[in-house]
Amino acid sequence: MTVQFPNPVAAKATVFPKAVFRDVGQRELAHIPGRKGLPWLGTLPEAVIDPYRFTSRMHAAYGDVHRFYACGNWNVQMVGAEANEFVLFDAAGNFSSAGGWDPVFGRHFQGGLLLRDGADHNRHRKLLAAAFKQHQLEGYLRIFDRVIRADQPEWRDGAVETYGAAQRLGFKIGYASFLGRPESGAQPMDLWSFRSLMRTSTSLVTFPFPGNSEWRAAKAHRHVVKLIDSAMADPLTEQRGDLLANLLRQQDEQGLTREEIIGHMVFVIAASYDALSSGMTSTIFHLSQNPEWQAPLREELLGIIRGPEDVTLANLAKCQIADRVFKEALRLNAAAPVLWRRAVRDFTFEGVDVPAGTVTGVNPMLTHLMPEIWGDAPTRFDPDHFLPDRVRARHKYAYVPFGGGAHACLGMNYAALEAKLLLRHMLDGRRIEMAQPTAPKFYHWPNARPLGGLRIRLVPEKG
Repeated sequence: MTVQFPNPVAAKATVFPKAVFRDVGQRELAHIPGRKGLPWLGTLPEAVIDPYRFTSRMHAAYGDVHRFYACGNWNVQMVGAEANEFVLFDAAGNFSSAGGWDPVFGRHFQGGLLLRDGADHNRHRKLLAAAFKQHQLEGYLRIFDRVIRADQPEWRDGAVETYGAAQRLGFKIGYASFLGRPESGAQPMDLWSFRSLMRTSTSLVTFPFPGNSEWRAAKAHRHVVKLIDSAMADPLTEQRGDLLANLLRQQDEQGLTREEIIGHMVFVIAASYDALSSGMTSTIFHLSQNPEWQAPLREELLGIIRGPEDVTLANLAKCQIADRVFKEALRLNAAAPVLWRRAVRDFTFEGVDVPAGTVTGVNPMLTHLMPEIWGDAPTRFDPDHFLPDRVRARHKYAYVPFGGGAHACLGMNYAALEAKLLLRHMLDGRRIEMAQPTAPKFYHWPNARPLGGLRIRLVPEKG
């Protein structure tokens, strides 16, 4: 598989040797332990069936640096906090994010930040960062609180399928926060389109024919572009603080094109609601399984955020139990199980030489569950993992749910704020209980979600 930049601007701004974007063969990686599996498919079937089991077995058999074959391509995976720092912080400039993510997202998310490198990435990251500064987040809070309050009847009316409800809620919030349109205008076709784009990242067949996932994604992409195009024509009033308004204000000054703005909007909306619905579902699930955390969480949230006037960044920053609960849920079910890069030069890690051009990944899903980092019961839900003294005692890159380094997620604070407000409203006079006989199994590709769904109910607290 030959990787090319999906964005012509990125190709001009970031120049790598031609040898970087090439197939790296088994002979060049023979010194790295691992295995091939089936012809062409390689190890992909077992990785798709159970991503965590596959990764943990590979790590146990071959160590922190190992190789595997999938879809005609050799990959090197590096596991552990030191690997996370080496690849994500990338002090030596060894890796291309565009080269790693293009096979996953390049077909339908051209122009997103993960598909940019170097000076081009830095420029576009600064443009997007303007929409996530403190005063912008304060404005988003009013949207969060309004939409979550209005959404509560769905959550409180008997049993609710959490993952679907979280996706609908997260999309409505993103519709208002990013497009600047009333959340009531969000249509089922809009959500279906963004969901189809994200799900296509795991497709084995990458050419469209009627009815397959790639065909649906092409249809979805046309719908999404039309939606954003129409929003770009909305009046650009001074009161608008949404992401699209921020980009449009910078259009002339920064020379942003229509295609660049659409590329950013498509990726930010899709990634934000998809990752957040995963994180919120995990949080709600673990609270249902660990009810002893609900009372102190309720007391904190309702004590600090008594009403709409208390919904401020300063108050939400005081909700430390909520912060720890959300972080622990993301540790146990990492929204992105693997973070991909491609080596732009030869590098050495832990004494292992890896040639330029190698697709290289780090695995938060596995690192977040390593006993040597998290103790003898790493799969146990324990928000106290994130008490300040315990955080200081760990490697800085032991916990990377939002990536790290130059490509760390811009929306990490946005996600935490939305999660805290949803928990505040869910626990107001209620407790979370699971409304199905057995706990679901979480599947981890392309993000963590419960197989078969997760039904919960909000039960009134006595007294």
